[in-house]
Order: sequence, then structure tokens, then C-alpha cells
Amino acid sequence: MSYDPKIHHRRSIRLKGHDYAGGGVYFVTLCAHREFKATGLPGATCVSPLPPFREMIAEEWHRCGEVRDDVFPGEFVVMPDHFHGLISIRKGISELGHVVGAFKASVSRRIRRGGTHVAPVSEKMRIWQRDYYERILRSLEAEERVRQYIRLNPWRCVQNFGSGLRGIGNPALWNASKLGVLCSRNAPHIGHIPDADVYLGGWHSPKEKEILEWLLKKGRRVIACPAWGLEGAATMPPVLAALEENRMLLLEMRNRDGNLAAAEERNRFVIEHAEERFVPHVSPGGMLERLLKEKEVGL
Repeated sequence: MSYDPKIHHRRSIRLKGHDYAGGGVYFVTLCAHREFKATGLPGATCVSPLPPFREMIAEEWHRCGEVRDDVFPGEFVVMPDHFHGLISIRKGISELGHVVGAFKASVSRRIRRGGTHVAPVSEKMRIWQRDYYERILRSLEAEERVRQYIRLNPWRCVQNFGSGLRGIGNPALWNASKLGVLCSRNAPHIGHIPDADVYLGGWHSPKEKEILEWLLKKGRRVIACPAWGLEGAATMPPVLAALEENRMLLLEMRNRDGNLAAAEERNRFVIEHAEERFVPHVSPGGMLERLLKEKEVGL
């Protein structure tokens, strides 16, 4: 059937009146086609999506700037079903639509052809949805917000750990040997912190928060059960850095009120799931002492 504009019309999602060849900074989003998503691609997880395909897409994204002097691809993230990228185009020859179209086409060719660690797919399989979405960024502040959003994108993918427990971050930490960190309020100075594969804590008391800050600064692997939920915790700079380096897992507790009941829930969770415990200080008659005694007698 030949093209008939009365039948085959398609509403443009480009901004009317904007000169896409006149330079600018853009936040672009490409969505994978359902045919490509339905193939059950290997290695598709929230934290580490499609490693072989990610390498192909990353190489082609960088190549956008290598073959064009006026195009500067920036921060990007590859997710199991979509791609986000920040790109700057200097006023000149290149136009955003042509750059994105060439990028999509080159990625499709690479994926269909396959590679060292991935088998080729059908030549007829559609990799991307037909169009793409873009946001025009008009300030440095807007660019920085987009960069942070892109960096956070993999960690916004919430994973279910069973029994109503949700989390974001590196799920492999949950299967590691965990040292539970528990410390009452008003604890004196703590000297040596024992080495551990992974440190698990609610990080509620002032001293626990101090220990957590030290662990993150030293690059240790940590599981945290924050009182303020997943999204709030993930935006804290030290936590975000640990998430990006794949050395942190955030688990969401049912009670996120930040009160004493929530603190008790997190302490019970740490006591129950840690293979070993580091308890540098316990206040006599306090909640932590009661929970530890209950654990000892098997209550």
C-alpha cells in the first residue's frame, strides 16, 4: 500500500518552532520495541541490564560524537526496556533527529549482527520503537538534574525480595555473609570496627549513623534499612555513590515513620538476618538489650 497522509498520518512529538539544527542540549529517551523485549534477552536485570548489548549501545553512543565534530554525547544509561541519554549539539550541520536516527540504526545493525558474547537476532526483528522523546534543556541547573536522574535510573528499579521486602541496589549483597551492626544511643567512642564482607544495619542511632558514614567513606559494602524509604535514601550523595559503585543495597521496611517502633522493627530485622553481630554498646534496660535477650532465649 502506498503512503496516504489521510490514513498514515502520525502526530509529531517534536516542539513546534524549535530549530533542531540550531544547537542545543537535549535529554533523549528511546524505548525498546516489544519484539525485542519479548525475546527473553539474557542477563536482563535492573542493576546490570543486558551487559553485551549495553556495550554495543555504549560504543555507538560515543561514536555519535566521534563521527561528527558538532555532536557531544554525554551521560547515558541502558535499561532493560529503554535508553536515556544527554546530548549536546553545537549549531552547525547536525540535527537532533538525524543524530538519533543514525544512532538507532547503528545499534540495530550491531544487535542483529551479534557479537562475541551474544548471538545474532532475526534481521526482521525491530529493536526500537519508531520515534523517540526529547526534552530541551535550557540551563545548567536543568542539565545537572537530568544527570542525577540518569545516574539514579537503574536504582529506581525496585526488586522484590519476598515476604513483602523490597529493595534497590546490588541484590548479590543479600546472599553474602552479613555482619549486623547494632548500637544504642549515647554510645561512647568506638575504636576498631571489625572487617566484614557486608555490613547490615538499620543505622538509626547517632552512633550507628556515624559508623555508616565511616563505612561508606571507606568504600565498604553495606545493606541499609532506612526509615525514610527507598527514594529518599537513594538521593543522599554518599548513598548514591555507593549505589553507583554497586556496593550498596537499600531495603524498605514496612514502618517508615522514623519512630521508636520503626527502630525496633529494623533492629529485629538485623538481629534475625545477620550471620554475626557487632554490638559495641548496649544501654542497660533499653530496647536493644531486650531484643538481644529475646534472641538468646529464642523468643
